[in-house]
Amino acid sequence: MITARRTELIAAPLTDVYGVMACYAFDGFWRKTVQRSEQAAPGLARAGLRLQQVVQLLGQEMAVEAEVTAAALNRRVAYESLGGPLALWDQRTFERVDQLTRVTFELSIELKGWQRLMAPLLVHQLEQFVHADLLAVKALLENTPNALIELSQRPLTFPSTF
Repeated sequence: MITARRTELIAAPLTDVYGVMACYAFDGFWRKTVQRSEQAAPGLARAGLRLQQVVQLLGQEMAVEAEVTAAALNRRVAYESLGGPLALWDQRTFERVDQLTRVTFELSIELKGWQRLMAPLLVHQLEQFVHADLLAVKALLENTPNALIELSQRPLTFPSTF
């Protein structure tokens, strides 16, 4: 299993940061590898919620179906994939630090078969993606007044598959 973890301080209220990062439908706005992301039901993550994402990894576009495995309001969300070409696990934790929010974003991938040969190359790439994603969500939250409202008003550009 390959894991990348990164922590950043974001100059935004904990509730705003959690609101953006705990709604997987918003992932396409800040995650470089996510081409599309949608949830079976709108709103914040909750245990059992299903989601589908189309991700670009290993030079391929892959559809990933996942289920939220943990959701603690303003503290933590996590999901894991349900079958598919890659086994993925994603966790986001949140903590208030003075007027800032500390976010830790962790992504793990279990490679199967021939993909294991790509592990040495993928480790560095995965670390870069996680770092870039956190910097992107930090910029989004720090530079967009009312980020939750702004993202909610942006149209989804793909058909629903649920």
